[in-house]
Amino acid sequence: MRLIFFCLCFPFICFSQETINAEAFFSRGLSEFESSVETTENDVNFPWIEEYQLRTETDEFDLDRQEYTIRLSPSTSKIRKAQKALYDELNNAPDVDGQEIYCDKVLSLHLDWLKIFILNENKTVLDQLAIVLKDKQTIYERMIGSFEFDPEKLLKLQIEKSDLAIDLNEVNTERAYFSKKYNLQNEEIDFGNFTTIEAISKSLANTNLLVQNESEPIDLEMEHEKQLLIKEMALETSESKKFLDFVQLKYSGPHDDLLRERISLGFGFALSNSGNTKLKMQELKIKQDELLQKSKRDIQERQETVKTLEGKLESDIQAFLHFQKTMKEERIQLKNLSSKISKKEGTSPLFLLDMEERHLSMKIKSLNKKEDLIDDYLKYLHRSNKMCQTDFVNYLRL
Repeated sequence: MRLIFFCLCFPFICFSQETINAEAFFSRGLSEFESSVETTENDVNFPWIEEYQLRTETDEFDLDRQEYTIRLSPSTSKIRKAQKALYDELNNAPDVDGQEIYCDKVLSLHLDWLKIFILNENKTVLDQLAIVLKDKQTIYERMIGSFEFDPEKLLKLQIEKSDLAIDLNEVNTERAYFSKKYNLQNEEIDFGNFTTIEAISKSLANTNLLVQNESEPIDLEMEHEKQLLIKEMALETSESKKFLDFVQLKYSGPHDDLLRERISLGFGFALSNSGNTKLKMQELKIKQDELLQKSKRDIQERQETVKTLEGKLESDIQAFLHFQKTMKEERIQLKNLSSKISKKEGTSPLFLLDMEERHLSMKIKSLNKKEDLIDDYLKYLHRSNKMCQTDFVNYLRL
């Protein structure tokens, strides 16, 4: 008895499947981004003395008349602070390439999860359609030799079955590809709380309201370049305001001349009026103005692109909802028609099968439209930088 019980339970033990939902799928896909590499911060101390000079002069190689001069060019606290600020900005440059890779990966995972969902739905509908066509073939074969038999309908049915077999093979091939890509062979996929077109329509409307009340998101790369120019201009200004140019100590060598000094101390002061410094400042200001204009153009271009995508999405959503409404009305009318015919003449099995075939064919068409629409919605989110958030958001969840 125990042996029988073990044999009955053994298949379920061996072939039990784990369930994977959207959260687990995205978490697995983004696992490579969890362990981010920390950048090492070097504590750089900028020098108090910017330049050391040692000079020596001699007269016919007479050591008694040898002279030594040490000249030091000191820095200032403002220069050192400006240097440190510029270094920190350079060291903390945003990882723009890494951010783009992350955004593209998030979009790719959303598109693949959508594709897996549509393939699963298509597989279910195609299997149902295969049963309907098989039942129709059985009826047609029984009608062979009778007055009602139409060979052209049987030929048409055989063509439909061949087309269906091709479609099923394509679906199964794509499902196998994604199962291998994400290691889903031994896992049951849970598509619970998958988004709907109605939910996307509401989300799009809410997003538009938020966009009207929010400022444009900061372009990290553009902001970094702007701060670099500001820090570089501050450094140029600090250097131009440097008053003490150098401190000099001069030693005139060993000698017996009491009237001749051996050690002297000198200072050099500077009142900067350099044309090169002014030219550099003007060059930085021009770059700053160009960067500001480029930022405005990029923002305007992005806003126009996003607005165009929003308009197309809203139009496509309305078209899809009208398509679904028409499908639903047609289904109801066909059922009412079938009920009326059944009361008077009895309902033909072929009529019922034709109704079901029409319903399933329109369902496949609806799935294809839904896939295209959600695909465009995801690309709109990516283009508007909403997928590049630090905190991950599943946009395919209700």
